[in-house]
Amino acid sequence: MIKFLGLINILLVSVLTSTYWLPRLNRHTLRIKSAGYQSLIGFLRKIHKPLGIVLLVTALAHGMLALGKLSLHTGSVMWIVIFLTSLLGGALYRKRKPALFKWHRRFALLVVLLMLLHLFAPNALSFL
Repeated sequence: MIKFLGLINILLVSVLTSTYWLPRLNRHTLRIKSAGYQSLIGFLRKIHKPLGIVLLVTALAHGMLALGKLSLHTGSVMWIVIFLTSLLGGALYRKRKPALFKWHRRFALLVVLLMLLHLFAPNALSFL
């Protein structure tokens, strides 16, 4: 169950960040102009907020099942950054400030980097 939740979380992060990287990939390489592509981007934007909430819950469940307690680990640091990214996203939704959007994207990048660290060196914090 732990590995399954981990894979679900990887999929969720990929889908959540695709609203950023897919249009850029299309602009620079694919150059798709079909209505199907536009509807896909619209769909991804529509499900972005609910999937962010699902990621919060599944990431916490994954961590609690894996460790059985709260402790300092690359996964717990990642969950805190996911939580902060969600807070920034909620504030962005309410206030519509461009600076919040920039910080939301920066924290999303940090989530991806922490996910890679968590996958390849889960005990990295024990070396500090």
